[in-house]
Amino acid sequence: MHIRSLLAAAAAAAVLGACATSETDQAAATDSASEHAGHAMPNVVTVVANDYQFEAPANIPAGLTKFVLKGAGQQIHHATIARLDDGKTVADLQAAFKTPGPPPSWVTFVGGPNVPDPGAEANATVDLSPGNYALICFVDTPDKVPHFAKGMVHGFTVTGASTHAMAPTAGVNLMLDDYVFSFDKPLTAGRHTIKVTNPAAQDHEIQLIQLAPGKTAADMQQWIAKMSGPPPGKAVGGIASMKPGTTNYFEVELTPGEYLAICFVPDKQDGKPHFEHGMVRQFTVT
Repeated sequence: MHIRSLLAAAAAAAVLGACATSETDQAAATDSASEHAGHAMPNVVTVVANDYQFEAPANIPAGLTKFVLKGAGQQIHHATIARLDDGKTVADLQAAFKTPGPPPSWVTFVGGPNVPDPGAEANATVDLSPGNYALICFVDTPDKVPHFAKGMVHGFTVTGASTHAMAPTAGVNLMLDDYVFSFDKPLTAGRHTIKVTNPAAQDHEIQLIQLAPGKTAADMQQWIAKMSGPPPGKAVGGIASMKPGTTNYFEVELTPGEYLAICFVPDKQDGKPHFEHGMVRQFTVT
């Protein structure tokens, strides 16, 4: 129905191995802690994605918040964060989803952790103002029924004044434009904090996929068209659909290989996923 029909399938059989923290990572963490000493840190909210429900708080404080998504089910999941206009509730959202078509105008997507492998984690840091929100899973594998239709919608309320936490220190900046991914520097092996901004005219996302050895972007796009056999890559997180003017951050551990940055958000004009408009980029991590 929505953003994730193709993305879900593209990551369906993925299993991402956990990476040990290196001494360099530990040193970087120490430096980061020293740099942030004396400043408020972002709130941390853990979201457990089961088949088919979220375990997450019902109330969280306003301000910069790091969402850590833990894939606890056999299926893949993500946690798209949607802000609901004043007076709207999760019940209204679920009722609206029963009608085919784009989400109602009173729903605004502000990012969130994109698809990780089953059993792995993804994360996203986003600044939230007070109001009503929902975590939504649009994944529809393996039976083509979107997970939100199976109950995978979790409402939560953001309250209070912002803590004015210091934003994460990003080593890489990424702009999501119409229809390109613009990194300010090449991605290398290791752990990165990536700042993602959307200066474009419509919503965009970034999903990172590590390609299987010898596979290319063309192989992935051909597989998406047929969805026959195992996918030629695995999902490694990213940032879910975010409106223009939004900023998110995410942390990711990369190993050497070929990767894709890809956007599956439907275009406002023709409804085609943005990768069909050229918003897909293959790059090498060394």
